[in-house]
Amino acid sequence: MPQSAPVPAPGDDLRAASRAVKDALSNLSRTLTQGIAGVSADVTREIAEELNDASRDLARGLDVRGRRASKADETRAGLITGARKVFAEKGYEAASVADLAAAAGYTKGALYAHFESKEALFLAVIDDAQAETCELGPEALRLASTGDLADIMLSLEAYLYALRHPGQRDAIAPYALTSLDQATAEVHRWRTGAAGDPTPADRDTALAIAALTSLGSILARILPTEADIASAVSRISEQLLR
Repeated sequence: MPQSAPVPAPGDDLRAASRAVKDALSNLSRTLTQGIAGVSADVTREIAEELNDASRDLARGLDVRGRRASKADETRAGLITGARKVFAEKGYEAASVADLAAAAGYTKGALYAHFESKEALFLAVIDDAQAETCELGPEALRLASTGDLADIMLSLEAYLYALRHPGQRDAIAPYALTSLDQATAEVHRWRTGAAGDPTPADRDTALAIAALTSLGSILARILPTEADIASAVSRISEQLLR
């Protein structure tokens, strides 16, 4: 029974096109070495066509590779966006791989093609969230205390994850340190109006504001509206930033 032809592995077409261009260039080099005058017009035309065809195949292969990379990046970004919502709503422990994949509209197989585990996806979500910056100042902090609940829950979940998984604290610590460093730099800029080396007092203030905002975000959603936690956050942060 005849066997079907093997399916080329990803990248085989591109490698073949690259070899074809190399061979065509070698032929052209030999022709130039011999001297154009000693080569027939047909041979010259044949080499030119060979080089043109090989170049076109190479360009097509590069275009296919580019589209594949773009599609892979799009899928990965979609998985992170969907997982961010699920982790915020359910927490790391309760979120299943099926939940995470479904939130992005993909299968579990697609998720595992981009992330080796639920934990790897969670760390990618935290890394993505880390890239966002928060404006500093009494009014900005007042608004932050009643901001997006999903962002607040995700931030708290990152710290809870580190506490519940002691072996992974080293993975979360850099994110926590970066957040504190960014807040410290913002405190310094707010106080001085310019960039520069923050002081220990700036770091202490940043830590106090981080604790204030986190607790304020929680209490603002638990206590009655007349407690006006957002305004309290604004007043306290203004005192801290003096």
